[in-house]
Amino acid sequence: MGPVSIPPMTAPTLPAPPPLTSPRGPSLLALAVLLVSLGATLLSWSVARRNQEQRDLARLNRFVGRTEQSLKNRLGRYEDIVRGAQGMFAADRGEPGVEEWRAFVGSLALQERHPGLSSLAFIRRVPAADLDDFLRDRPQLRDRYHRPISDPLPLRPPGQDADHLIIELCESGARGAAALGLDVGVSPTQRLAAERAAETGQPTLSGLLYFTLKEGRQDAVALFMPIYSGPGLPGSPEERHRLLKGWVSAGILLQPLMEDLLLGEDAGVALSLVDAFAPQGPQQLMASEGWPQGGAPDAVQKLEAGGRGWQLRYAVKPGFYRTEGRNQPLHLLIGGLVISLSLAAVVWSLAGTRVRALALAHDMNATLFEALQRNRSHLESTPLAVIETDGAFRIREWNPAAERIFGYTREEALGKDTRDLVPKEGQEGVAAHREALLSGTDGIRATMENLTRTGQRILCDWYNTALRDERGRFLGAIFMADDVTERRRAESALRQAQKLESLGVLAGGIAHDFNNLLTAILGNTEVALDLAKGNPRLLHALQRVEATTQRGADLARQLLAYAGKAHFSVQPLDLNGIIVEMGDLLSVSISKKVVLRRDLQPGLPPVEADSAQFQQVVMNLVINASEAIGDRPGKITLRTRAAEYTRAQLSAAFPGQVLDPGLYVRMEVEDDGSGMDAETIGRIFDPFFTTKFTGRGLGLSAMLGIVRGHRAGIRVESTPGEGTTFILLFPAGEATVTIPPPDAQPRPAVSGTVLVVDDEAILRDLARTALENAGFQVLEARDGLEAVEVIQAGRASVDLVLLDMTMPRMGGAEAFRKIRELAPGMRVLLTSGYTQKESLESLEDFPPDGFLQKPFRVRELVAKIRDILTDPPRR
Repeated sequence: MGPVSIPPMTAPTLPAPPPLTSPRGPSLLALAVLLVSLGATLLSWSVARRNQEQRDLARLNRFVGRTEQSLKNRLGRYEDIVRGAQGMFAADRGEPGVEEWRAFVGSLALQERHPGLSSLAFIRRVPAADLDDFLRDRPQLRDRYHRPISDPLPLRPPGQDADHLIIELCESGARGAAALGLDVGVSPTQRLAAERAAETGQPTLSGLLYFTLKEGRQDAVALFMPIYSGPGLPGSPEERHRLLKGWVSAGILLQPLMEDLLLGEDAGVALSLVDAFAPQGPQQLMASEGWPQGGAPDAVQKLEAGGRGWQLRYAVKPGFYRTEGRNQPLHLLIGGLVISLSLAAVVWSLAGTRVRALALAHDMNATLFEALQRNRSHLESTPLAVIETDGAFRIREWNPAAERIFGYTREEALGKDTRDLVPKEGQEGVAAHREALLSGTDGIRATMENLTRTGQRILCDWYNTALRDERGRFLGAIFMADDVTERRRAESALRQAQKLESLGVLAGGIAHDFNNLLTAILGNTEVALDLAKGNPRLLHALQRVEATTQRGADLARQLLAYAGKAHFSVQPLDLNGIIVEMGDLLSVSISKKVVLRRDLQPGLPPVEADSAQFQQVVMNLVINASEAIGDRPGKITLRTRAAEYTRAQLSAAFPGQVLDPGLYVRMEVEDDGSGMDAETIGRIFDPFFTTKFTGRGLGLSAMLGIVRGHRAGIRVESTPGEGTTFILLFPAGEATVTIPPPDAQPRPAVSGTVLVVDDEAILRDLARTALENAGFQVLEARDGLEAVEVIQAGRASVDLVLLDMTMPRMGGAEAFRKIRELAPGMRVLLTSGYTQKESLESLEDFPPDGFLQKPFRVRELVAKIRDILTDPPRR
């Protein structure tokens, strides 16, 4: 067997398949078998379908009977309950008191034993003229008279009726308290049911009602049972009206009643409850899940209950038919058809075997031709380089993707050894891969550096497979290569960005906690300095402590800068002007042997930046460049340009950084120093990393935080021995350069009460001492929750709240919002170890009166509070 080779572009013409002859028709026997089989199938299907319909009807009838009887039983139990409550008003007992009634209702355990029964109340008829005396004589009803909020029918206007129907007794709890004093007589639905019950002396159900509960509005009906004076039922309607005391009323929630009714029932049937006696026509009271809107019911059952005519309407849901055994008719039909068609197909197949064999051969030839054509098309269009070799690893096939990746045309590549695509230092890896292919290892994957026709080095992923004959002899290999140079470069940039982001989060958290400690040290040192003015030695020692603490604060600010959370005073700046102003400072900061050149494009657009932070960036980069040059002569170039960047250009030049397309001001700091390798470039932004013998602090890592805080981009280009270039992109702004406002006039001294809120006791003590020495009264709270409680207890006595942002239980942001809800005019000064921008990010729509970043001095705290209290109150 010769070597396997990819066919050339012009595939050989395949012979046309032989002409097909018309198949002979099925025999009479095959036709007879088909007809008999189909007849038997249809008969079996018809019988099975009729039996299934009868089972479905019996199942629906059983559901109807169970639900109807279950509803009757529940309504019967409800009538028994109201009749039992009627006995509480028997002539020999007298009328029950409030507590006796509540004890009786509580013994019934309505919610546990009767889920649909929501309440049990006594309603008394009260003439309109006696309403005020009636309410005054009953302590539980004083100041409780109210009307229903809503009703399916319009409520009766006040003064229309000569009497009121007032709920005098109800169960205990919030629901019963809300029902006491309710005038149900203004509800047409309830008045009609109550009057019918009074006339007949029998329990009577109302139409649809809306009950307002804590869970929301729920549909319900009410069951009224009349109560008469004297024993027995009065004979005539007039006598019943004269002897009527009132009614026992039971509220029935339709949703719980329906859920209890359908518990454990057939889920394939939907049930709807309809009031046929509603004044506006048949009215749906409740429907179970899946009830078809607008569709006709499959069954209707009438039910007489409480003097009303109800209808139970039933509808079969799609799930009704998804039960075991329902598909038997369909299975019989499909099985019979399959058997019939199979028998006919066998006969038909036997009659036309020769023709089908010829057609199959024709189709196989056509399929093979199409497969060869598809294979050629795939080789032409695939983005992977496909290279086929012979047994000596000389190239036999070279597709267009290989031409694009390696630069050789097909004619130039044929006959070459694939070893020519690998640089000298990678030849050992080539030999190892070839040995693996020759020894029987297939599917080898590798990533290696390769050479193009022009000598450019690229990184490729390789997939190598051996070609063998039927006896396993090696015939050649197929290599597929994918150029991953740009992808690996982008992945490396993304990993670096993620590493810096994680370090930034850690640095920000350390700086926040560090600032809390420094605030206490700095503040107490400042207090101690005032107390030690008569002791020069102690004063000198405290001044050293203060200076050391200030250095710690500077380190914390550098940590926040590295985390991208430094406090920026952003304004439109002319970067060229700042670089020119820094000329003398930069010159004395670098080696005397280094020449500093400025290549500044005139007319640069302004950028939104912090002047001090930008100066720190320039200073760090220039000093770093000078140190890279060392003691030998060298040159540093500061270059600025304005340029438009598209999204594609930004992604290619600054991978892994989120930059929007538009106009940018580009600043470059270029040196001809020693340069850096790729490993060093990957670590220069790590905190405390240095190539010197001793570290200098955060350095470039702090500068990176400043750059990120300005939404700017940064890239480093360097080659060992050839120098380094730092490239920074700042978004161009549209505003003009601002002039700082004049200093404000001094404010008069003020006093008042300050609420200090901080979870650190030492910080609260420091603030208390400083503010009391300044003439303020001080209250303390350990967290936001205690602060809110203090404001609730007597907010009029607090003039200002000094509120820390990070505390347990309730943080500063949440406490600030609650304080503003309780006292909108309350002045609030926020403090935090984070910067103002980071701390107030969640309060952009609700700003405080001021912000003070930790660590702060005592005099800064007092001055800030005086400034806020001197300002006019906020509206």
